[in-house]
Amino acid sequence: MVRMSSNDNESVTRENGRLEIRKDIAASRETVWRCLTQPACLKSWWRDNIEFEPKDGGRFVEPWIDPTGRNRVTKAQVTSFHPPEGFVMVWADADWTFDTVVTVTLTDTNEGTRVTIEHQGWEKAPEPDRSTLLLDHQDGWDNRLDKLATHAETHFGQTSGPKRKH
Repeated sequence: MVRMSSNDNESVTRENGRLEIRKDIAASRETVWRCLTQPACLKSWWRDNIEFEPKDGGRFVEPWIDPTGRNRVTKAQVTSFHPPEGFVMVWADADWTFDTVVTVTLTDTNEGTRVTIEHQGWEKAPEPDRSTLLLDHQDGWDNRLDKLATHAETHFGQTSGPKRKH
């Protein structure tokens, strides 16, 4: 197991084909849920061309360009949906020969909300690519959670209420 912590509000764990990232956000669980599931809010902090159907059986589609300039697509299907506690998706890039599972969980804290992303199934990735894929996704989830936190805290904040609606 590899455990890294950048500060008291965030932790990262990698073990046995599993990546877990936790981040505390100073906004209510309902606010964070809205930022994850309402299209306008999601697009404002994730990427404007993302598609997400927040429901059982819903789909997630994210077109993107990798560092070499190649067009890529990540797709997922929601297999479990429990507002405002979280959801589960089967997740893969279009050219992968394996699927992974992403679980997003929101829990209340004294200061707001803890978001936990558990991304598992990396043991199925081909050995030459496994470490790179795992590290790339760790960086990607870290980046997304930082953007989610900044957006939720800036626009909705725990104590000040909504500053702008999405």
